[in-house]
Amino acid sequence: MNATPMTPETIAAIASQSLGMPLTEADAQATAAMLNALAADMQAFRKMPLGDDEPATTFAAAEGQP
Repeated sequence: MNATPMTPETIAAIASQSLGMPLTEADAQATAAMLNALAADMQAFRKMPLGDDEPATTFAAAEGQP
């Protein structure tokens, strides 16, 4: 499943309509680039053969540690 790239125009519309927060063109471009990079990174995780393993929600460096 490939994500549809976010455009600066879409980001600006979401910010304005949903949040009531207009963005500058530079901010909309930077946010779109960041979200598109994040979506690309998530695609790599989707391809990992994890089987039925649940994702770890915490990391314990030693047995019994929080």
